[in-house]
Amino acid sequence: MHDLNAVAVFVQVAQSGSFSAAARNLSMPLSTVSRKVSDLENSLGAKLLERSTRSLRLTYLGAVYLEHCRRGLEEFEAADLALLDKQDEVTGLLRISLPPNLADTVFVPIIDRFQRRYPQATVAVLVAERIVDLVEDGIDLSFRVGLLRDSSLVARKLVRYRHVMVANPDYLAECGAPKSLADLASHRFVTFGFTPGAGQRWTLHKGDRTETVEIRPTLCVNDYAAVEKAALVGRGIAELPSILCSASLATGALVQVLPEWRFQEISLQAVHSGRRNMSRLSRLFLDTCIDELRSIA
Repeated sequence: MHDLNAVAVFVQVAQSGSFSAAARNLSMPLSTVSRKVSDLENSLGAKLLERSTRSLRLTYLGAVYLEHCRRGLEEFEAADLALLDKQDEVTGLLRISLPPNLADTVFVPIIDRFQRRYPQATVAVLVAERIVDLVEDGIDLSFRVGLLRDSSLVARKLVRYRHVMVANPDYLAECGAPKSLADLASHRFVTFGFTPGAGQRWTLHKGDRTETVEIRPTLCVNDYAAVEKAALVGRGIAELPSILCSASLATGALVQVLPEWRFQEISLQAVHSGRRNMSRLSRLFLDTCIDELRSIA
């Protein structure tokens, strides 16, 4: 087994973006930080970091290894928290931010599960399209879709999903189910956004093939719940995040259209300032999210 201290040092270097920053965060000599990462690379027989006088970046193997290391370290911390949870009552205020279209469908059930488990915990939710500032907005955990641009923060991927083309079965029976991308030209579309009269481009993948389809919506609305409702009543083919329409697909109220053509994969991430700086409430809520979202992955 590799030195877990060296693994933790490597994770800190990768998250901090430099050896010197990691040394400060760990209160450890710079030489020790460098040596532990080198020892880990030698032990693995793989280069994890590309170093130069001005920059530091992860190699491909380093990025893969980092993701697994983060998960492993968090599992160790979760084990400690599980023991603490048996000893102390969980109280306090947790402040989280959520993207608008995931708040009710995805996160309200998670918050319900969390508060049933910890009834003395209070949760305050900021629903915002903008990227919040954790410090200025007073947020403990921010949940975001897509890539993290602020390198000073830590992102934990919770679930990967895709958007899907869906429609009401009655609509497809009336208008004909598309058998190819070319058949989409004769259909009505419900799309997300607010660009009256403007078209959209959908980029779809099938194996090694990539095609871009021009879409002219007959209804566009900047709320995915409304997009799903419009699809359910037969207004046309809609593009919806799979994690939002999973219940409708499971019951058959909606069916996938051309399922062999797939949209780009998207990730939902929890963003925070680092597990070492997280409150106990934040850690417990993050662990609840991980448990609950496994059923969606």
